[in-house]
Amino acid sequence: IQKAANIIDAETMRMSKLIKDMLILASSDSGTRSLNKTMVNIDTLLILLYEAYEPVCRRKGMPLDADFMDIHFPLLYTDKECLFQILSIFMDNAISHSKTQAPIQIKAILSRKAITISVIDHGQGISAEDRPYIFDRFYCADKSHTDKSHFGLGLSIAKELAGFLSADVGVKDTEDGGASFFLTMPLRP
Repeated sequence: IQKAANIIDAETMRMSKLIKDMLILASSDSGTRSLNKTMVNIDTLLILLYEAYEPVCRRKGMPLDADFMDIHFPLLYTDKECLFQILSIFMDNAISHSKTQAPIQIKAILSRKAITISVIDHGQGISAEDRPYIFDRFYCADKSHTDKSHFGLGLSIAKELAGFLSADVGVKDTEDGGASFFLTMPLRP
């Protein structure tokens, strides 16, 4: 009975996440997504992201590095929840596709015109064949569909949310293998 209850609980959580993701995409398609823009302290947001994922990475044997501590970021007028959700999608993706004991890094760079936040992993990387489609809805690079925890929606949601924030998302290869997903947000005067 306990085993069946655990399976039901896991499947209920999986279905709940799928429904939430579908609602985000539906609100995007219909143009009804509302933003709650405020002045956001990027330093604090990045520390919150690190603190949320460090225990998860530690349990999985993946060191989590923070490469943003030396920079003092200006306040940014944006939607904090949307921004955190995009970065969480990148982190979930990195954890899912990284090898045990391979480090994951949260890196942020400040330029005169933008802030770029990257989540860098040293996992399997993304093939040239899959790269053009990874931000498409329901696209899964795992052709065997053995991993039932992913629906192919996360990166498409990240792209939709970035559009709401007038930001860009992208991916590039990590040196020595893996993928680096990044979000670039323009600074506003």
